[in-house]
Amino acid sequence: MPVRGANRAEKRRLFETEALPHLDAVYTMAVRLARNSDDANDLVQETVLRAWRFFDQFEPGTNCRAWLFTILFNNFRNGYRRSSREQPAASLDDFEHRIETQSVTNELKADDPESLVAEQQPIPEVETAVAALPEEFRSALLLVDVEEMSYDDVAQVLNVPIGTVKSRVSRGRALLREALRGYVREFGIKRS
Repeated sequence: MPVRGANRAEKRRLFETEALPHLDAVYTMAVRLARNSDDANDLVQETVLRAWRFFDQFEPGTNCRAWLFTILFNNFRNGYRRSSREQPAASLDDFEHRIETQSVTNELKADDPESLVAEQQPIPEVETAVAALPEEFRSALLLVDVEEMSYDDVAQVLNVPIGTVKSRVSRGRALLREALRGYVREFGIKRS
């Protein structure tokens, strides 16, 4: 049944079936975008409210996760990013400095059990390097490599051409390789 024209009870049932199963993925992405759980909670709340308000525009059977991520990224771009203090890295030195600073911040968070549970960092060095990426590279990389979304879906979510998505993912991966080079050498990890 199309969402348009559905009564309130049917709309609620469809919303619970289509959208709510993706809230964990939306929250995880919100934490990565906002970089703290309080802002992430606000971002998710705003995303769910907008998704509910505009759910009659959703086409059942299409990719609801991509639709929710589109709303999430629009909310982030339109409000949360403006209020953040994040500035794009001007140079490789600036990028490396951010990684070192973020590393120190993560070490301080290690004493905070709530932060540890919220962030679930399998490899802190990788999370630190990803967090230090400029936002446009980080977003594309997370959607493609972590959320395993197609380039087409990511282009829709970020509202950019598919070529831009491919370029951002490639550049993001290159920046990560460079940032993790020392870590790889330190632990003797080799490409096979």
